Amino acid sequence: MALTPEPALLPGSPRRARLPQEDPRAPSATFAHLGLRERDQKILALARRSLEGATVDFDEALRALRASVEELIPGGRVYLLGGTAMGPIVGSAISGVGIVPAETGVLVVRVAPQGGFTTLGRLSP
Repeated sequence: MALTPEPALLPGSPRRARLPQEDPRAPSATFAHLGLRERDQKILALARRSLEGATVDFDEALRALRASVEELIPGGRVYLLGGTAMGPIVGSAISGVGIVPAETGVLVVRVAPQGGFTTLGRLSP
């Protein structure tokens, strides 16, 4: 993969503003760094904010996820997407994005249509 340098600005050109980098562990993080759909990002961010950034157990995280889905999607629900040795994977039947308990806390995962899942990160910092 070849790297190309950023184009140089012409003299007198306005400088491009740099956006501040978001800390993905912050309670206000949007989950944009995971490449999720905007709706999934909003749901997870709202759930994380409602948990106030604290490390929580899976039941608390599931309650926060359900409340976020119900607030942002009229008639919205969360679904059982699968399971692991640690517990159920619960989330969106459309996108396959959900949460699962793990030894390190509650994880955000994406379940593949053919089975299996990819860990995307932690729900709480």
